[in-house]
Amino acid sequence: MKDLSGRIAALDPGKRELLLKRLQNQADQRAREPEIEEGPPSSPPIARFDVVVLGGGLAGQTLARQIKRARPSTRVLVTELRPHPVPESAHKVGESTVEIGSHYFAEVLDLKHHLTSAQLRKAGLRYFFSSGDNQDVASRVEMGASYFPPVPSYQLDRGRFENTLREENVELGVEFWDRVKAGNVTRDHGMHHVVLERDGSPVTVACTWVVDACGRSGLLKRQLGLARESGHKCNAVWFRLARKIDLDVWSDSPSWHGRISKGLRWLSTNHFMGRGYWVWFIPLAPEATSVGIVADAELHPLSEMKSFELALDWIRRHEPRAPKWWRNIAAV
Repeated sequence: MKDLSGRIAALDPGKRELLLKRLQNQADQRAREPEIEEGPPSSPPIARFDVVVLGGGLAGQTLARQIKRARPSTRVLVTELRPHPVPESAHKVGESTVEIGSHYFAEVLDLKHHLTSAQLRKAGLRYFFSSGDNQDVASRVEMGASYFPPVPSYQLDRGRFENTLREENVELGVEFWDRVKAGNVTRDHGMHHVVLERDGSPVTVACTWVVDACGRSGLLKRQLGLARESGHKCNAVWFRLARKIDLDVWSDSPSWHGRISKGLRWLSTNHFMGRGYWVWFIPLAPEATSVGIVADAELHPLSEMKSFELALDWIRRHEPRAPKWWRNIAAV
């Protein structure tokens, strides 16, 4: 501390004033931050845990697994609103992993066998930039690898992955409760008390640590008033198709086919780029595909794509080379 004081004193007066002002602003912000309400629980806890994770999706289950592998004696409860097992190929968006995420899943969480045996190896990111009316995919500038990247990543069927996580976590000793709605969180004598709705009745559990992994519902964010407006306005819609979308059949050009080994385009995370949007095509299984649109809200209003039929019509207008047989298909 003495050394730090000396270093601050040695600063240029202008820099020292700026640093002190920044530290004061941080202290003021901490003082304004809301805290979890203190007080005894409304009902006695039915169980005690070291960690309660609210949300049994990817974030909640991977954290629970990491804690339990590092500290086997730690008592961990994961609660999830949805019933388990969840449906495959129709569960959640977020299928394309990056390399550091794949390393975390495979090595830190010891899920390499599942990834290599039950998920699809990803052939990197691939981008197709607009050309004319986008009818000829071979004329579009294509950016992507012509071989599998040396560091592996995967296209995840999220339903399959989260079901496996739950099964393996339970074997590891993690307690998992599905069909549970998380409620209010309070503190009393250094313990958190979490009200849960289970089987239609409220119950309370006590824990040292509580983790909000509820995703967009943001339980603690709402309870503590931490939501902040984002200045970036964009829309996203997505759906799953119970069939393979193979980009190799989109062109008969020999040179286009000769540049990339057969199958690599299909296994890529494909982005078709246009003015203010991109459309993704991601394989989830040999006969399932995730399709999504991400668009600037001012250029492409949500009203133009907010249903399955509207989204298909939007893609036909902006990406007309998409397969003509989409007219006769349905979402998963």
